[in-house]
Formats: sequence, structure tokens, C-alpha cells
Amino acid sequence: MRLVDSMSVIPSRWIADLAEAWDEQFPLPMWGSVFLPGNACDDSNIRQLLKEIDTDCDEERELAEFGWQAIADTGMIAREFDGELLFGIHGAGYDFLETHWSRLYDALGYQWHTK
Repeated sequence: MRLVDSMSVIPSRWIADLAEAWDEQFPLPMWGSVFLPGNACDDSNIRQLLKEIDTDCDEERELAEFGWQAIADTGMIAREFDGELLFGIHGAGYDFLETHWSRLYDALGYQWHTK
């Protein structure tokens, strides 16, 4: 999927180390990588989809307390760090492409596919 391929993938540990070096600590999504939008249009379009995380789960509530927001109804979360939009998936052990990336593609209204 072109949307997935256009994103930069960053190991979550790098973000944790950098945040710690800057005396800033915050929880990271469960999956071991976070993503950066590959271009300004994707960044802007994703930011327009941000909304408050609505959950009864203590883990997700903690993410929200540290500035993470839901990206529409994609199951992905995002947060700004050092002027960049980081986003990730708080889960593991299932098909991310079908569960999250395709929902992000649809939420963004992209029409790159052919029918």
C-alpha cells in the first residue's frame, strides 16, 4: 500500500531515548515502531483527523494524559514530539494493514486504488 510505504518507520526505543535525554518522558504505543508522515500533505490530513481518545482502558487513558490522540476511528494514535507528528499502533499480533492502515487510507479519503 502506497500510504504505508510513504511513512518513515522509527523504532520506539529511539523516541524513548531521545525524550529521556530531553528530560521528557511519555508512554509509547505497544507496537515497537512509530511512524512519521512521509510528506506535508499526509501530515496535515492526519492532523485534521485527530480527536480525544475515548476509552475506559487505564493503559489508553494514560496515553491520552500524555498527549496522545486518536486518529479518527482507525485504532491508531498520534502525538506531536519535537515539532513532528508521531503516530503508532497500540496493539500487536494481528494484521495491521487490514485493521489500521486501510482504515487510515479510507479516513483520509485517498483514492489511489483502482477498482
